[in-house]
Amino acid sequence: MYSKISESPIFRGINAGEVAHILNLVHHQIKTYEPETIIAYSGDECINLYILIEGSVRGEAVDLKGKVIKIEDINAPDTFAEAFLFADENNLLVNIVTNTKTKILIIYKNDLLQLFKSNKKILENYLNITSNRFVLVTKKLKFLSLKTIKVKLVNYILGLERKNEGKQHFLIDKTQEQLAEYFGVTRPSLARALGEMKDEGLIEIKRKEIKILDRNSLVRMLRT
Repeated sequence: MYSKISESPIFRGINAGEVAHILNLVHHQIKTYEPETIIAYSGDECINLYILIEGSVRGEAVDLKGKVIKIEDINAPDTFAEAFLFADENNLLVNIVTNTKTKILIIYKNDLLQLFKSNKKILENYLNITSNRFVLVTKKLKFLSLKTIKVKLVNYILGLERKNEGKQHFLIDKTQEQLAEYFGVTRPSLARALGEMKDEGLIEIKRKEIKILDRNSLVRMLRT
């Protein structure tokens, strides 16, 4: 089990034997949850660090109409709720729900502070995790601020192009359903926007394969 825990970002650079010794010095719990279990509710005070040992959870919110919106999936061996733990307003903003059978290591705030004092590497890892989370949230906010579905698609497609080292022909890494959820739009709206971009000669799509036909026009769409 400690080998799995040592794979968590919070213990990066620390071997399984050291992790076992470290955890024996502080109070902690390991809990197992069945699928579709709410671990924590929006509004709950965050007083623990959660480390996924096995499985997957998601953050989800409910809008004013009662519609459930998935915010993010988090998979083992990642952490979650770490950004709330030391905030002045440390109440969760989303429900945390298990996607699969999940095993979670829980470390309480005071015990985590003790680990920070005794092990500089854990403190460095924690700061790295929270900083990276801030960057990801900022990128997502920037992405969601883009005005139209087409512009969001262009931003996403050009991002894939960069990941594929400038190749014009590559695979989309999400299904249309996942893309629609990621963009915060309906699947028919997404399909319509993709169809329009195809008809305009901007891209070519075959199942999950996409080819950029007019990159200059795509770039201009981002600038307008």
